[in-house]
Amino acid sequence: MAAPELERVNGIALMAVQALLGLISSDVVAVAVAAEEERVLLSFWVHRHTPEIDEDIVDAIGDLEAFLYPDNPLVESSVVVGAPKAATTRAHERMIYWAKSETCAALR
Repeated sequence: MAAPELERVNGIALMAVQALLGLISSDVVAVAVAAEEERVLLSFWVHRHTPEIDEDIVDAIGDLEAFLYPDNPLVESSVVVGAPKAATTRAHERMIYWAKSETCAALR
């Protein structure tokens, strides 16, 4: 990855973390961000998929879109019930949150 592209991806990852502040509930297991040319994908792994999770995702996407203005990439999300597995994460996806209890259980 070229230096300017790496800086862009790092910047988007940091903005995604900021957009998620205060929105990660106890039902969230992990969150990852993938930054592509014209699209940003926020991937959520949850204990259970609730309407509150969906509301928090909408809020996070709105904040992230504001942080990314005027670039305006398409910001999408995916929700998976369960814990992430290393084999299922995309090569260009960065894990930006993983609940401590899940991380400790995964290390056992």
